[in-house]
Amino acid sequence: MSLSDHYTIAFDAPTRTLHIVTNGFWSLPVTTMFSADLLARGAALRLRHGSFCTLADLRQAAIQPTQVIDALAAMMPKALKLTSAPIAAVVGSSLAKLQTERYLSAPNCRTFLDYDAAVAWMRETFAG
Repeated sequence: MSLSDHYTIAFDAPTRTLHIVTNGFWSLPVTTMFSADLLARGAALRLRHGSFCTLADLRQAAIQPTQVIDALAAMMPKALKLTSAPIAAVVGSSLAKLQTERYLSAPNCRTFLDYDAAVAWMRETFAG
């Protein structure tokens, strides 16, 4: 499996939104690569575009092992320095919501079960 089978990261300049889509079950090496990729792209976007929103679609991701969640939690302080704009995650179950809220717990972060609700919250919150 390639990394693109686990995640994609794309930026939409007109809406200043970083879109992340995750899939399947992650290992620690995948998480490490994702974290490095996300932080590098986020730093470049911050320099070029200023503050940006992040919309993570996690609905196709599996419930992850503790070490993956711990690695994501360790990455979040660095990621939060890149933008103070809304960071919204959309998950597929209440269990996934609880797991995601372990690492997306900053004031500008929210986890949703509904995609449209996540987009609406970002639009209402982001003054860009």
